[in-house]
Amino acid sequence: MYQIIQKIYEKNNKILKEGVKKVLNGEDISSLTSAIKDFTDILGKELFSEIVTQIENLVFEDSKRQSEYEAVRFAEKSLITKNGKAKFERRYYRDNETGENVCLTDKILGIDKGERIDKKVKAELIHKASEQSYSKAGKLVVPEMEISATTVMKNVRKNEWKMEIEERKEEDKIRSKNIYIQVDEDHVKERNKKGCTISKIITIYTRKRTLTKPERIPEVKQVRKELVDKFTFSGLYKDTQEMWEDVAYYIECTYKKEEIETVFVMGDGASYIKSGIEWIGKSVFVLDTFHLEKYINHLNYDEYLKTKLKEAIDQYDPISTENIMNEAIKKVEQEIKEDEGLGRDTKRLENRLKKVKETKTYLMNQWDGIEAHDRYKDKLTGCCQEGQVHHTLSERLSTDAKVWSENGIDEMSQLRAFTQNKGDIYQKIIDISTVEK
Repeated sequence: MYQIIQKIYEKNNKILKEGVKKVLNGEDISSLTSAIKDFTDILGKELFSEIVTQIENLVFEDSKRQSEYEAVRFAEKSLITKNGKAKFERRYYRDNETGENVCLTDKILGIDKGERIDKKVKAELIHKASEQSYSKAGKLVVPEMEISATTVMKNVRKNEWKMEIEERKEEDKIRSKNIYIQVDEDHVKERNKKGCTISKIITIYTRKRTLTKPERIPEVKQVRKELVDKFTFSGLYKDTQEMWEDVAYYIECTYKKEEIETVFVMGDGASYIKSGIEWIGKSVFVLDTFHLEKYINHLNYDEYLKTKLKEAIDQYDPISTENIMNEAIKKVEQEIKEDEGLGRDTKRLENRLKKVKETKTYLMNQWDGIEAHDRYKDKLTGCCQEGQVHHTLSERLSTDAKVWSENGIDEMSQLRAFTQNKGDIYQKIIDISTVEK
């Protein structure tokens, strides 16, 4: 090994000499550190190539190999590593039994057929791509080398990022009386399509824990909450049954089922969310207050009616709620009638009427989810799914008006959930490579 390093040093030490010369001629130390960086990158690439050559020679001289494989030809291979693109030659051999041509050195090194990027580099690329654009990720991983956005994208989409769920041993399963399932969605612009595509996110946890950050300003305490035993699913999930089967299977594998008293399915009341109570045992639907407040705010134009509506809802009184909404509808209809009689444009009022009617329908259809806040007030902790949507999906998928393909939305949603669940990207790549072989 020392001889290999000595050989590489003698070949490339002019880089170091040039750096020293620049410093002696008055340039600052940056000239020397840059020269050292250039030299170590070359050292890494050439050392790798030399070691591969030695491994290839050992394979070639191995007596067992000679009895089973016949050397056919040399072929050059290039591989992107942390030190840059390394090039080396190795032989292809013909299997005497099958007649197949194989590269034994690649097998020893764990290099897959057609692989052009080292798996560690690939894992880092994918991790960076989960946080920022493909083009930015391609510039950050390998110093002095830019990997194309297309290459990064292909490596993200080449893999399946759904987390493998393994059943815990009985003694390791989580013991909790209550489980909370928050469900929401992000609206992502899809290429060559009008409107947006929905990516769903499901967050499972057992409780919230309050964390207080160190005080930056004496007068202000920064407090945030953490979801305990948090696990996230995300993706297009066009098949609602598949989504809830995944969630149900996770609960079965992770929790002591006999100790569960209630599973709270929380969301905006969409049919695909409420259908969860059909799949999850001991579950009830709870309407999240964010969307409830959004519909109440449709009455912002009339503070009196809005206040009466909030009071009726806070008292869990469906009859008063319906009556107030009927009153709101009647008032807007009367305003429209009066403006029509005066020849005024009624478009603004018609839009208001539409929203008020939607609010009434929504409140009446979601009343069970509203009443659940009263029935389970001692157990509910509040829904924070909008924050989960932003942190898991929006930051990467919909901020700054990004445009995606359908597959891209699905893969990135899965990848973002995978990393939040502390999935090991490198190990996933290794596992996929092993299965493919």
